Amino acid sequence: MTQGGGEEKSTFRWLDAARYAMAAAVTVLIMAVIVNAIKVVLRPESLQLSVRGGAVSAAPFRPPPEEFLAVELNLRAHNPSGRVRMYYLNISAYLFDKSTPASASLNPGFDCVIIFKPQDIAVLQQEAVDSMLALKAKKNSVGAPYFDVLYNGSRVSDMTLRLDGNLVTEVTSDLNKTRPASYYCEQLLVGGNPDDEAIKYRQDVICKQGRGLN
Repeated sequence: MTQGGGEEKSTFRWLDAARYAMAAAVTVLIMAVIVNAIKVVLRPESLQLSVRGGAVSAAPFRPPPEEFLAVELNLRAHNPSGRVRMYYLNISAYLFDKSTPASASLNPGFDCVIIFKPQDIAVLQQEAVDSMLALKAKKNSVGAPYFDVLYNGSRVSDMTLRLDGNLVTEVTSDLNKTRPASYYCEQLLVGGNPDDEAIKYRQDVICKQGRGLN
């Protein structure tokens, strides 16, 4: 009887151990699912930017006597997420020529041809917003020799727009994720009136997102 009782207790111990092991495995699985769900919710989303028509218009601003250059482009922001709102804040935009790589510049305000200061951008889930970037530039605010080239009606190709700002992903009303984000919009055509045929039918330029430097 004693031996049989011992075997029965041993069997129960093995069953208890198996139950504990199964419970531990289920707990680990549940935790893994929860952690993965949190990562999905908190994963940084990417706001998509593009320059409509792949062009920046630049034409003389009338009337004289002082010479101004009216510079304008349409920046489209698209939020691909179905879960969160996105904001692109504190934006600075710089237009570069081919002589200086936009992504390599540590002092873009000095190295660029033209500086823009866009308004903040807010985009709802799975929507797109167009923002007009416009300025009236004096001759001394445009890198030489581009003011004269553009003012006289010529165009410049293969220019790059660099945007530096803070990308905010709104997870909840109380929890946002903020990170610096830079975008590079390459091979832009600069110059002319927005209604010109050379600009009117050009395709949009998709901006590439790079490492935030601001």
